Amino acid sequence: MFSAVTVLGRTFSVYSLCAVAGGIAFAVFCAMQCRFPRKKASIVPDKQDVLLMLMFAAFGMFIGAKIMYALTSVDFIYNENLNVFQNLWEWIRLIAGGGLVFYGGLIGASAAGLIYIFHYKTPVSESVDIAFAGVPLFHAFGRVGCFTGGCCYGVEYHGLFSVTFPESNIGGAPAGVELLPIQLIESGLNLILWVVLFAVYRLTCRRWLTTGLYLCCYGVMRFVLEYFRGDLIRGHLGALSSSQTISIFIVLIGSFLLIKPAFMDKIGEKHDIIYAEESEKLNIRRMEYKESQKARRDYRKEYVKEYIAYLKAKKNSENK
Repeated sequence: MFSAVTVLGRTFSVYSLCAVAGGIAFAVFCAMQCRFPRKKASIVPDKQDVLLMLMFAAFGMFIGAKIMYALTSVDFIYNENLNVFQNLWEWIRLIAGGGLVFYGGLIGASAAGLIYIFHYKTPVSESVDIAFAGVPLFHAFGRVGCFTGGCCYGVEYHGLFSVTFPESNIGGAPAGVELLPIQLIESGLNLILWVVLFAVYRLTCRRWLTTGLYLCCYGVMRFVLEYFRGDLIRGHLGALSSSQTISIFIVLIGSFLLIKPAFMDKIGEKHDIIYAEESEKLNIRRMEYKESQKARRDYRKEYVKEYIAYLKAKKNSENK
């Protein structure tokens, strides 16, 4: 088990590499859904719009994940031996140095993505469905990174496939103790969920179905997996962890999207009409540009042919 690799004299954390690989796979997946849309889709966003939306979402994800980490970690950061300002400084250092919470990232990414969608009036339901169909793929890579770093570790477990983390792990896993590899279990479950959502998205035309299924399935999955987590810095609200509390709301939102998709369609209906009109105008401009470029190339070819013929004729006349 290793948490860092050295390439060309530079050291990179495997967690960061997994996050980058997951982000690339996520972006490629979303771009491919735009490039090769499902047959029954009423309107498909341009891949450039989707990729820009993902850039906005990535920024929101980072901010949201950090804020959620701060909220769930405050009880473990405060040191009674330090004054308020020293505690605040230690808190800032810890948050800036590391610590990301997935649900915070999901909420932040969703907010930032919706801001982009509503500001630039891109198709709401189709953009959101494409994004949520690929979220489990990104999350699967991220959990592998968690495993290599030793964070988000499982409870003590001495059965088959148990793992032991070294003292050098950067995630805080207890060294020398056999633990349940909950990170890899969640990664595998996310891959299965991604395959299911991908199939549902491609084979159906119902809006918000993919998003609703993801929220319901992952919410239930995360609620159960929390009982097998052994890390302490997760925050608790009564008998439930903070992630379990959020999971309940996530499932309720997903259920609403599955039961009342028509209500959500009204939100983006105007955007779809505007986007379709603008896309048609853009396609016309693109065709006009391609035709003008083709005309230029044809003109250059004819000019070159005429010039070569002129040079040959001139050479023949000189030889005579």
